[in-house]
Amino acid sequence: MSDIPLQRFFEFDEGDLHANRNGRLSPKQQKKIDEGERGAKNILVGAGVVFILIALGVSYGVLSSALGRGLSFSHITTDDIIGLGLGVGLPWLFLGLLAFGSFRMAFSKLDMSVQKVEGKVNFVKVEKRESYKTAGGSDSYRTVEEYELRVGKVNFEDVDEELLNIIEEGDTYAFYYTKDAKNILSAEFVAKGK
Repeated sequence: MSDIPLQRFFEFDEGDLHANRNGRLSPKQQKKIDEGERGAKNILVGAGVVFILIALGVSYGVLSSALGRGLSFSHITTDDIIGLGLGVGLPWLFLGLLAFGSFRMAFSKLDMSVQKVEGKVNFVKVEKRESYKTAGGSDSYRTVEEYELRVGKVNFEDVDEELLNIIEEGDTYAFYYTKDAKNILSAEFVAKGK
């Protein structure tokens, strides 16, 4: 089968494929990855800031409520200390951990080196359980079906079903992908299946 449908599906050209064969990202691919990382970093930093602002808001609410009820720090009781500790400390612990995780993910670097796998292509339909909110606000679960693309010992999860119309199962292909994210960069036909 022609590689043109593969090029369209995975959005690569001959220059990208040539760079990937040599174990490198093309300038176009590097730019796309850098833009994606920048966007993800901004979202994660923003989430971390929101978690901190929520913790500040909760702390302000707890303290202003306690002071409004006549709490005096000169005559504070053990119950007042425990109440303030729980009212302020627990949100900071929980939201602080979320903020820390967001900041950590934002500033961690993924290994985006080019990897290659070559082998017979196999598509597997898998069922996964995902949660969602109902109209009433409660959590519910549903089963969704996705396709995995398996090549050698590498699995690419949640591939578009359209790929089944482009690649013949059992044929041998080479796939070039990023190491940590497992994003397929390019692919090429190698041999017809037997």
